[in-house]
Amino acid sequence: MSIKISNDSSRNTRIAQALGIYRSIAACNERLARSNDVHALTAALMLPCYQAEFRRLARDLSHAEQDELSFVLRRMERADAPTLPRHGAPSAVH
Repeated sequence: MSIKISNDSSRNTRIAQALGIYRSIAACNERLARSNDVHALTAALMLPCYQAEFRRLARDLSHAEQDELSFVLRRMERADAPTLPRHGAPSAVH
């Protein structure tokens, strides 16, 4: 039982690390898109490091961990995506 808990703990740790790096990548991209200051320069310098670390960590994940990470990332992307207005039936009231 303790081996299962230990495996779950290390699995969660690796996924949490990957998510943290992914958030850093997103923050760098956002900074680069919004600004042209010293923070954007720092983001430009750090972005390749974060991307390389994310690729390394993702490569080392098991198939189940990769599936879980993909699921969480898709859920995060949907939460961040702008919602389009829903066009229902036209209203009779103008």
